[in-house]
Amino acid sequence: MHLPIWLSFIGASFVFGLIPGPSVCFTIAHALKHGARRTLPTILGQLVANCCQIIVVLFGIARLLEQSVLFFHALKMIGAVYLIYLGYRQWTASKPHVHMQKGVDSKTVRRAFVDGFVVCGTNPKAILYYAALLPQFVLPTFDENTQLIILATTSVIIAALVLGFYTILAHKVKHWFNSKNYWKTQNRLTGILMIGAGIALSMAS
Repeated sequence: MHLPIWLSFIGASFVFGLIPGPSVCFTIAHALKHGARRTLPTILGQLVANCCQIIVVLFGIARLLEQSVLFFHALKMIGAVYLIYLGYRQWTASKPHVHMQKGVDSKTVRRAFVDGFVVCGTNPKAILYYAALLPQFVLPTFDENTQLIILATTSVIIAALVLGFYTILAHKVKHWFNSKNYWKTQNRLTGILMIGAGIALSMAS
């Protein structure tokens, strides 16, 4: 693959990735609530969803999303409703009981993974994003399949770096809310972020 083209793709991916969308907002909310460590399964779930979306694009399903308005809006609304539900659940959550334990409950890890996968996987804009972006950096003078694999792998790695950056940032900001109203403030903030992400997803054209 041509190095300048690949570097241009990296730059474009970072720029688009740093723009807060449903996945970023959900990751920030989860990190504020549960901390950086427990957000890792959520990030992993989103990355697996990204891989599935890229596979979908490579098999040409993105064309179905472009041509079927009903399918696009149905998938979009499922993701939006799920995000708003998570936000409402967080808004109404009470102060949790803190247990001093070294490990992380497997159900919590599994739930975090599923939440991340569903939030990211039900965003049709992500599929259209890959369908629109990847071909722009494929040169006809090189093997197209190899280029697509390189670009797809690069995109997933960048997504991991961006989500990791926002997770660490949210974890640092979390300590600013260390007061007697900490849990109430945190629940309201994470709830707003999730509901806002759901509304933004529902309004995507």
